[in-house]
Amino acid sequence: MNKCLGCGITLQDKEPNTLGYTPNLDNKYCQRCFQTIHYNKELKVSNLANQQIIAKINKLKYPTIFISDLISLNSKVINIYKSIKNPKILVINKCDLIPQNLKLEHLAINIKNVFNIDDDIYFISAKNNINLNNILDFIAYYKNVIFSGETSSGKSTLINKLFKTNLTTSKYANTTLDFIKIKKDNLLIYDSPGLFINSKKDLTKIQVLTKKLSNDFILSIDDLKIKGSGNITCFLNNLCNVKSKKEDLNLSEHIILDKDSDIELDNGFIMAKKNTQIITNQKLNIRNSIIRNYKESD
Repeated sequence: MNKCLGCGITLQDKEPNTLGYTPNLDNKYCQRCFQTIHYNKELKVSNLANQQIIAKINKLKYPTIFISDLISLNSKVINIYKSIKNPKILVINKCDLIPQNLKLEHLAINIKNVFNIDDDIYFISAKNNINLNNILDFIAYYKNVIFSGETSSGKSTLINKLFKTNLTTSKYANTTLDFIKIKKDNLLIYDSPGLFINSKKDLTKIQVLTKKLSNDFILSIDDLKIKGSGNITCFLNNLCNVKSKKEDLNLSEHIILDKDSDIELDNGFIMAKKNTQIITNQKLNIRNSIIRNYKESD
């Protein structure tokens, strides 16, 4: 049976409201992918469970290229990454969006130390063809590889760029629905469905905001409410909603940081210096800072 070249689902012409439907089985794409490609239309579907995806990756046993971006990189992502038992590398895509005063070589060392990672880390931009040779070298060495990572991380875009394939790409989550096998010369490539880890937003820019915390003003970052004392620097997806206003809220979580730290968010993180006092409306996941010694550009 033929599979859609865009998302990997098996094509069928019997049930229009079911995945894989196409009015003509000679078509190369299902109706969902066709409408996504030509009309930028989002058709929501249920996602495969992360555990199922990881289980299949581990069963295949092929070396794995795991893709994320700096804004999304947090403990939840790293835990999923570490559950892959195959030889693997961590690829930070969209490096062209990272502020230039963050040195990538220092970031790589800090990420390894903070998250206890021994694997190689590569910073790339699939969109702008930055450092793609590192990925090609990895693929050429192993021959058979799997691409994995968060939904909307740019897996399919990277494969299309490297191998001139036509996998469906869009700004919407869960574009790839099943493992897609690609044979190219003497190489075998698997594109796996995206993993749902963070409440992902399409990343087109990293907004860097320096704020002075006050007990009189509430800083809101999406659903997070925060006040306290000390200066913080926020590294956020540009779609995050950030507001500051004077209001009296009873926030329950009190933390005094004993070292330079990052507060993890789903769509970014907040860097806070030692002795910063944080009062928030929710429990926070705090890590050693991956960008300690950061200084803003003039």
